[in-house]
Amino acid sequence: MLSVRKHTLLLVIGLLLILSTSALAMTYDEAPMLKEQVEAGLLPPLEERLPKTPLVVEPVDKVGKYGGTAHVAGTRPLGHGDDHMIMGGEAVLVQPTPAVDDLVPHVCRGFEISEDKTTYTFFLREGMRWSDGHPVTTENVKFWYEDVMHNEDLTPIIGHVWRADSATGPVVELNIVDDYTFQLIFASPKPFFLNQTIHNASGIILPKHYLKQFHAHYVPEEELKAMAIEEGYDEWYELYENKALRLGLSPFNPELPTIGPYILEEITSDRRQWVRNPYFWKVDTAGNQLPYIDRVDCQIVSDREVLNGMIISGALDFAGFESDIRDYPVFRRYEEDGNYRVELWRSALNEVAYAFNLTHEDPVLQEIFGDKRFRQALSIAIDRDEINELIYHGQGKPSQFTVVPSSQYFKPEYATAYVEYDPDKANALLDEMGLDKRDSEGFRLRPDGERLIFTLEYLDSETPKQPNAELVTQYWNEVGIDMRTKLVSSELQAERAPANLMDATLWHGDCATDVLFPLIAARLVPEVPRWSEVAWTEWARWFQTGGDQGWEPPAYVAELRAWWEEAVATPDSERSFELCQKILDAQAENVYLIGTIAEAPYPLIARKNLKNLATDGYWSWDNLWLSTANPEQLFFD
Repeated sequence: MLSVRKHTLLLVIGLLLILSTSALAMTYDEAPMLKEQVEAGLLPPLEERLPKTPLVVEPVDKVGKYGGTAHVAGTRPLGHGDDHMIMGGEAVLVQPTPAVDDLVPHVCRGFEISEDKTTYTFFLREGMRWSDGHPVTTENVKFWYEDVMHNEDLTPIIGHVWRADSATGPVVELNIVDDYTFQLIFASPKPFFLNQTIHNASGIILPKHYLKQFHAHYVPEEELKAMAIEEGYDEWYELYENKALRLGLSPFNPELPTIGPYILEEITSDRRQWVRNPYFWKVDTAGNQLPYIDRVDCQIVSDREVLNGMIISGALDFAGFESDIRDYPVFRRYEEDGNYRVELWRSALNEVAYAFNLTHEDPVLQEIFGDKRFRQALSIAIDRDEINELIYHGQGKPSQFTVVPSSQYFKPEYATAYVEYDPDKANALLDEMGLDKRDSEGFRLRPDGERLIFTLEYLDSETPKQPNAELVTQYWNEVGIDMRTKLVSSELQAERAPANLMDATLWHGDCATDVLFPLIAARLVPEVPRWSEVAWTEWARWFQTGGDQGWEPPAYVAELRAWWEEAVATPDSERSFELCQKILDAQAENVYLIGTIAEAPYPLIARKNLKNLATDGYWSWDNLWLSTANPEQLFFD
């Protein structure tokens, strides 16, 4: 579970009682546009549309007002945009707290976890309905389990999330207790399964009443194939996947019922338009059904420059998903003209983290990269204060890669390990390694007499990676390290890194909150070969294939892996905590990943009269960006 300090069954039961009591004591109100539909006989009364225990949202500023259209933008016709940000995230069953230090009920009204961490019981909200008014029950979960996950056409491979032990372990069992209670039962302990639901369980509650008309279990396959061909597909399952297409709670098929706050009215190549869901299951503390805003209009633009132009001209009510701290001065300069404000959230990751290939094919580079003194030296050769000033306007925190400060596993010494700028000490460590000889240009020589040259290949995406790499190249040149940089495409990165062809690479240090650490500890432990990592490629391949491929790891790497395997499998929370600390201790001493800046400011742009937007929070994929702040409460004052 997310937090060994807080997550107990008593807490969950207590929370259920609080939510149930507060909801039952309420009288409810709704948006004027919905009252009109009720009066016209187009909708049932609000009390018949809300569940018995709606989720009660505490407003950030105050109880809001109904009405208005939120104008936002994005660059991806079928991907995340700021419409998805302000409509909430993808966390279906549970969601992280804003501090990302615990998990609380979300779509489910509560949950229980067995002492041995094998059985997860979820309680749906009785009376919750799909956007077309159809009841949400465990029949929707059963449809996912039997007709989607166990259908080989739709799910050729059942992933590790739904298996015990490993990617080949026994598949989870579903037990339907009643219409609103179901259990997921694993053959062995799965202590971090609840964390996995944040990113992997958005599709387990499916609108069977709609989707079964495209499924071969309910319609003759010949009939379906004819339907598929008519709509331009070859097979029935391609038609099904198109009709079921969604991003988290948000459908990309206007006919697909949703339990999200908005219904997709229309989608084209350059626009997505949404209208409030009259059956949405959240209310504010005064009993007003959320969301407050009537509609969301998302314009799809060609690139981020166009989007930035819309921001500074005042054309948008909210922007955040594609914001960049490099544009912060421009955003601030035009605040008054554009009638907006800039809120700085914190990034829940290390902005840029460097990794060297410890399984390099060149034995000389392998030996150099594998010496912890080399990584320690290059870490303290980085002037993080200068990076912070030049790129982040002094508002980030120089930090080694580790977990975020709100993590239960965090220690201050993890963040400060080998971060003090000390080029003299860096030079001394490199000399001590035997890299004390230099050529006529001042660059260090390898033990074989050749100049120590290597290439950092990287993808410039999501965080300010290129300016960071330019500065770090300069710092490392100053201590005699001849590092060259090469920008690559995402396709080339995905090809070269897992093939063990890179000398070094960088990415942002994510998976640093308790949502994903230690569940995904691949930044610090060899798990599987990945496109964004090079430190452990051949050792990871050895673990992935059970020793059939890759290189057998040295003892210290095998120990790291053993700690992680036990940490994510033991039902003993204290033992798991102890093992996670060992992994983080090892990172602090060995600097497998060299971090730069943590808790960097992340700019969110909001029109001045857009209220109930928290002024601080973690912005990260780990916790699904804005979703932990319940953005359904945003309103125009």
